[in-house]
Amino acid sequence: MTARLPASTVANGGGVPPICTKHGAPATRRRPVLFRSFPPVWSYLLIPVGVLPFAIVASVLQKRVRVPNWPFCAKCGRLRVRRLLSGIGLMLLGFVGVIGFSVALPPESSATAVVVIFCLLLLFTGLVIAGRTGWATIASGYVSMDGSTLHVRRPHPRFAEKTRYQVREAGRIEAGSRLSVTEPPSA
Repeated sequence: MTARLPASTVANGGGVPPICTKHGAPATRRRPVLFRSFPPVWSYLLIPVGVLPFAIVASVLQKRVRVPNWPFCAKCGRLRVRRLLSGIGLMLLGFVGVIGFSVALPPESSATAVVVIFCLLLLFTGLVIAGRTGWATIASGYVSMDGSTLHVRRPHPRFAEKTRYQVREAGRIEAGSRLSVTEPPSA
């Protein structure tokens, strides 16, 4: 399930229910969050040419929506800290392991390469986990390719219901304002 919010409304600070997207709890904090779109599928074909051309094309074609006050609950804050500490811990363990084992074990030992590769994998895993601590990642949001819609993956049912209600009400208000403008004045 995905909740869809109009990007122009949320970018102006409105249209976001005061409920955490992940846990459905009332928001205890609001943070500015920058949501981004995914790069186009064809841009991944540039990776064999080089990471830099891919990064340039992906960042140029990427749509962004900055939301000034996205709601988060206390559990989201704890999740963010837990991910960050786990990632940093694994990176430190991997770094110390690579240095320590490469010095302590003899270079001709067959176990040296295996242990050093395992420690490098720990370091990389820690980097990936620490990289998933951003507020946009915690909120599970991304922008559509045309930049008009903010999608929230797997929202809590309470958030999804509030979002549907608010989008429906906004549509009614917009339709009502169009009707009032196009209706001829009554005599």
